Amino acid sequence: MRGRYNCYEEKLKANENFRRSINITNFNNQADFVRTNLATIANHIRQYDPDIIAIQEVQESPSPSSSSISNNNQISTATYLAQQLDMTFTFSPTLFDNEVQMQYGTAILLNHYKFRIISVEILSLPLGLEPRTCLCLTIQSRQTNITFRACSIHLDHHPTNNRIRLQQSNTIIDSLTKGEYYPTVLLGDFNDNQTSATLINLYKYFYDDHSSDSSRPTWSECNEVLKDKIDYILLDRQSQWTIKSFLHGLNMKKLYPSIDITMLSDHVPLFADTSLSVSVK
Repeated sequence: MRGRYNCYEEKLKANENFRRSINITNFNNQADFVRTNLATIANHIRQYDPDIIAIQEVQESPSPSSSSISNNNQISTATYLAQQLDMTFTFSPTLFDNEVQMQYGTAILLNHYKFRIISVEILSLPLGLEPRTCLCLTIQSRQTNITFRACSIHLDHHPTNNRIRLQQSNTIIDSLTKGEYYPTVLLGDFNDNQTSATLINLYKYFYDDHSSDSSRPTWSECNEVLKDKIDYILLDRQSQWTIKSFLHGLNMKKLYPSIDITMLSDHVPLFADTSLSVSVK
């Protein structure tokens, strides 16, 4: 979601545990709610101490600032989450909303204590219902100097025609396989299921966790149960990745009895604990 709307908003505002996320008593404006919602999400994520987080439909101010609140009282999503989780972030804008003077796009949050960014690549994807990009960071471990690539994905969301998504997946594959090779992980919202032409195409070069949890749905309409598996963590087949564990958002430790993770976003998070082996030349 784009940081301004939540179908559980009124229910969450009345929830004492939700308000405690930032010790707020009254919600004076929409920014207060969004900030509290993001803080509650950050509290859930923090339990697992992730090194890399890919997020989509990110709202950011066009004027970079250390503050997460813009002059028009809008919340910069990646800025705020990065502050909450003590991470650095890279943002790739694709849209601009004149009404609220905010940019939208994808972002990657990174544990800057463990990793350094070597390079940033923003790949323009074939145009669908909205402009889309693929944001890729080439990342190096500060401890081992192992270098790999992480990409935040958000493919076209046409409900019945996946032609553009297939074209977008081909563009990503061509870029990642024809350029300089790095072990690669794709993370994000692919807007297609595991049996779609889009995913079948990607599975030629990438794979995901084989557990039953990996096939569980990740997205739902407002106030409905999760119904579609459209979010993925994909690892390239050419590299020696190992998935040590996989966690679906519904299996996250519940911080508050009265707050389900599905109340905070229309997508649930996915977590993968991975290792990468590299041959020494």
